[in-house]
Amino acid sequence: MDSTARKWIGTWLLIGCVMVFFQVMVGGVTRLTESGLSITEWKPIKGIVPPTNEQEWNAEFERYKTIAQYQTINQGMLLSEFKWIYFWEYFHRFWARFMGFVFAIPFAFFLYKKWFTKDLMQKTIPLFVWGGVIGVYGWIMVRSGLRGMYVPPIHLSIHLLLAMSLFGYLVWLTTYVWLGVSATTAISKYKNLLWVMLVLLFVQVFFGGIVSGMKAGLAANDWPLINGQLIPDTLWQLSPNSSGFTQYNAQDFWGRIFIQFVHRSTAYIIVGLVFFFWWKNRNAVTSSTGKLGINLLPLTVCLQAIIGIFTVVNCVGHIPVFYGVLHQVGAMLLIANMVFVLFHMQQKSTLAV
Repeated sequence: MDSTARKWIGTWLLIGCVMVFFQVMVGGVTRLTESGLSITEWKPIKGIVPPTNEQEWNAEFERYKTIAQYQTINQGMLLSEFKWIYFWEYFHRFWARFMGFVFAIPFAFFLYKKWFTKDLMQKTIPLFVWGGVIGVYGWIMVRSGLRGMYVPPIHLSIHLLLAMSLFGYLVWLTTYVWLGVSATTAISKYKNLLWVMLVLLFVQVFFGGIVSGMKAGLAANDWPLINGQLIPDTLWQLSPNSSGFTQYNAQDFWGRIFIQFVHRSTAYIIVGLVFFFWWKNRNAVTSSTGKLGINLLPLTVCLQAIIGIFTVVNCVGHIPVFYGVLHQVGAMLLIANMVFVLFHMQQKSTLAV
């Protein structure tokens, strides 16, 4: 691949990273403001245009009034309040469509210019399949929520995990194109540890989605203890109940405490592993970019942990939207950091782009 092709394709992928990053942020706001069920229909084409007059707004509002969320918790909502939650769900869907154009049109142009090598083409096609799966699953998620008051936590978590994994892969592919050559002098045995850390981080993202969907922070908002205990008595004093994982249940106190305990415990393990990895590999990579990536790991993992603490202690009466979204942003930064380091630990001297 010549330098011109590398520059344009690399810039395209970098823009894609930023757009997916922003989309996950908007998705977090949509979830935490309980806006996700405000649009009750899936219209991939017609849905591009929002209501443009009072009659259309009233029609949308009347459709929302037929679902359980309105009838149970939002009865009496004003049209102006509905417009606010509608905005976030609409913008989340609009941005997804916009990303489709941003990915597809330059891709077609690059194909026309014959800038893709066979290897890079094989690595790029999954982006479109992945994005399509996320979009379809997003509607499956909304449909499941329309049957109750909220979207089931398990669906929220899977949707989030799919988006985060797409972001991680996109970061790797962008790095792959921009750097082209991987100057790796890292000890190979620690690459396996990095894979363990990355997999554990995605498991933690999944747990985080469940925590958010269950509003688990409202069950215990102190730290470092959980309701004043290191290991909460609730875990064995109450009967285990998994109903809150598959369908929102405000009465599932055991489930909320359990998932929060697991989420916190996994966070401590990740922080410990990151510091161990950093200590063992801080001088293992000689390239300036690889060294920067490794030295940033302790900072990004601590930043994410601190934001998590602020999020939980501010869960007083409601889930704090600002800290909740910021916590999600921290997770994306940590994923990007780990993926970037993983690239530099690949035991290959040249990448076929």
